[in-house]
Amino acid sequence: MLGNYPLLVGALLLLGLLGGKLAKKVKLPSVTGYILLGLFIGPSFLNIVTKEMIKSMAFINHLALGILALSIGSQLHRYVFFKFGKDLFLLAIGDGLFTFTLVSGLTYLVGMPFEYAILLGVMALTVSPSGVITIIKEYGAKGNFSKNVMALVAIENLNCIILFGIVAAVLQGLKSTDSSGFMLFLALLKELGLALLVGSIAGMANSYLIKKKPNNSKFLVFLLGVILINTGIAVEFGLSSILINMTTGATIANLINRKFVLSSTLERVELPVFVIFLTLAGAKLDIALFGSVGIIGIAYIAGRLIGKIGGSLIAGRITTLSDSYRRNVGFALTPQAGVVIGLSIIAEEKMPQSNGLITGIVLTGVIFFEIVGPLLLKRALKNTGEIA
Repeated sequence: MLGNYPLLVGALLLLGLLGGKLAKKVKLPSVTGYILLGLFIGPSFLNIVTKEMIKSMAFINHLALGILALSIGSQLHRYVFFKFGKDLFLLAIGDGLFTFTLVSGLTYLVGMPFEYAILLGVMALTVSPSGVITIIKEYGAKGNFSKNVMALVAIENLNCIILFGIVAAVLQGLKSTDSSGFMLFLALLKELGLALLVGSIAGMANSYLIKKKPNNSKFLVFLLGVILINTGIAVEFGLSSILINMTTGATIANLINRKFVLSSTLERVELPVFVIFLTLAGAKLDIALFGSVGIIGIAYIAGRLIGKIGGSLIAGRITTLSDSYRRNVGFALTPQAGVVIGLSIIAEEKMPQSNGLITGIVLTGVIFFEIVGPLLLKRALKNTGEIA
């Protein structure tokens, strides 16, 4: 099947839908079904979808993450921040500090080298846009809680991307005897500036076209072209494609008052892309990793789970959010996948002496949080009255 992309894509679409249908029959979110079906047909079990096939479908990952980043960025509307901005940033800082401290501390205590433990603590901050958006859209949640959660996903991923760059530069600088650490920090600032610039220009171009009230089909083509160009520029110049596309979405949301045009256009292509993306994500998961990373993997999972839930609950006490929101927002932020996998690959490139240990621990966490996270998010939506 390798190389026969029509057959591979068609099989992933149909099998993914089957997994989603079976999951709903036992009252699980569809996204859990996509991932579990992918896990079943992947290398861990049947090996129908091999590692080589997964690598050959990297294009789907780029497209899906671009769409997700644009959707998440569009939630960063100035009105959301005027109304909830202080509370959202306090929550992000609170659960971020708590999660970072617990994950770094626990993994270090059970044997992870200090610099790797610090990187794991930073990467634990990420939240899976696909896990959150897919569940919220599947159940039609449209209240303030779900809007706040999607804005928090954008804020926490943005914080993580920036913090990851800073920490990686500092750790590399400490291992060097010259000024390379300072130069790496300048390079980081340059990369962030370029990503924001590219995303802003793309967002302004989209906003201009939306104001012209384009034909829906032509606008979809234009929007996909912009997402892919953004991603291509990021790959070519070593920038963050997630940050670029998030900036594009945020720019559009704040320049026009017709954000529904963007969301309704993306909805026409999201489901098939996400079904393939999430099924492939399940196929990537390697159950054998649980045994290879041992107690450190368990420490990472425990630290992140307690950090997200406990940190949000503690930080929520100094916000104006209701008790119901404070008790449940941490559960809603537990899904984790694509963003953290990308950061773990970058971490391995910057610290090759880790010999795959960082990626192994991160993927162990992904196995857990990709399956359990959507269930906790669904529970949070129910507890806050956003779904029945």
